Amino acid sequence: MTRGNNTIFNTKLFQDLNFYFVIFIILVFVGLFNHSMWRDELNGWLIARDTQSWSEFFNAVKYEGHPLLWYLCLSFLNKLSHDPVLMKIFHFFLSITSIYLFLKYAPFKKIERVLFIFGYLPIYEYSLISRNYMIGILFLMIFLVIHSLRKHDYVLQMLILAILANTNAYCLLISLALAITTILESKPKKEIFKALLIYLAAIFLSLYTLIPPSDSNLQGGANQWFWHFDWYRLAQSITRIWNAYVMILVPGDGKILDVTGFSFLSLGLLAFVIKILYTKRYALFFYIFASSEILLFTYLKFLGSPRHYGMLYIILITSLWLAQTEGNINNKPIRYQRTFILIILIAQVLAGIVAYGRDLTLPFSASRDTANYIRNHKLENYTIVGSEDFAISPISGYLGKKIYYPEIKNYGSYVLFNGHRKIVDDLEVVKQASDLIKNKQDKILLILNHNIGVNTKQDDITIELIEKFNDSLISNEQYYLYLIKHEKYTQ
Repeated sequence: MTRGNNTIFNTKLFQDLNFYFVIFIILVFVGLFNHSMWRDELNGWLIARDTQSWSEFFNAVKYEGHPLLWYLCLSFLNKLSHDPVLMKIFHFFLSITSIYLFLKYAPFKKIERVLFIFGYLPIYEYSLISRNYMIGILFLMIFLVIHSLRKHDYVLQMLILAILANTNAYCLLISLALAITTILESKPKKEIFKALLIYLAAIFLSLYTLIPPSDSNLQGGANQWFWHFDWYRLAQSITRIWNAYVMILVPGDGKILDVTGFSFLSLGLLAFVIKILYTKRYALFFYIFASSEILLFTYLKFLGSPRHYGMLYIILITSLWLAQTEGNINNKPIRYQRTFILIILIAQVLAGIVAYGRDLTLPFSASRDTANYIRNHKLENYTIVGSEDFAISPISGYLGKKIYYPEIKNYGSYVLFNGHRKIVDDLEVVKQASDLIKNKQDKILLILNHNIGVNTKQDDITIELIEKFNDSLISNEQYYLYLIKHEKYTQ
């Protein structure tokens, strides 16, 4: 990317961008409030809603695999209302604030700024899905603005990086790379050490929250790391560069030839960016260090989804921003530099259009429609049994009530992937529901995320399908509603 003018903060250019900012606001507002939230969004909300003490809250968050900041924000929001729409409103303002900062201060040309904001990550993945990624982007933007405007205010920069480290696991890695880059760049170095203790404390807090309890089995828990060498997993990890930058025509992980070919394409992308940044030593250091962190984590722990490896694209944009503000080195672009960047930005926009349009027409999860049906047909007053628990949890979020989970043999809302949770089959689910009927002399509303796999006539129990909801992008958040009745109590 190249500067649109001699100054990084061009007021006239920003005014010209107001139209696109308004379009972005409208699209995010429509998309966000049309979006049907899924378990990864609502599980954090349920933790904030239903934990009864700070110790219970902190214990639950440690099973989530992310730092505290987002969950503290959700806890505060729950003090105002238990309606998860409040989380959407909060996330909406995080999104538009982040984009405002980018449009106003990013040292790029108009077309580059516009294409970026309508790309897959800003317009869809990090805006429409209410999780802790956009709050990380916001503090990254704040850091970049401060770094550009107040380059020698190292204390403030490190404080922002301390907050960034506590937004999500991937931003922790980005924060660490930026902190080391800032230390290397700082003059005089004495200034920066005033904030290092605070930053190190923030890193410790983030890591303490991220390290899961010993009985956690989320993504294999603390013990499941991929320590041995495997060329195919390495190729899968490297292809995340292509997947993050281009977002379209991505290879399937199960296709060996595709993965191998795209891994070489990914290395080509990496090499070209290094060539672009070659004369910008601090931007280049950050790019190589931060990208290596993400790729290493991808290989060792978690191959991830677009929201995870998409951070490689955010690292690219951050590196280009840092390169523009580094100064004192030749700014002459290399051949095809702008064409290369425009192609990536256009690919991101195409992916964003597809994802945004799909979310408008196909519910991300059937949880909202299911909850609305239950509420409209006055079924929420029944005892509700739901399995599998993690797929049923968003319905708990929308209904605002706890559901009986056979996996824990108790009522619950949020799900902790630990040793107390046991996988159950449909026969066990029906047995526990039958026991509840005998104790409560009541009908049971059973929610499954699959068609029931047992006979609908079990001794004195009858199981009647009353509705199903199959329109969902997330395949295991499609739902089947059953009414379970005991003949003894319904005669």
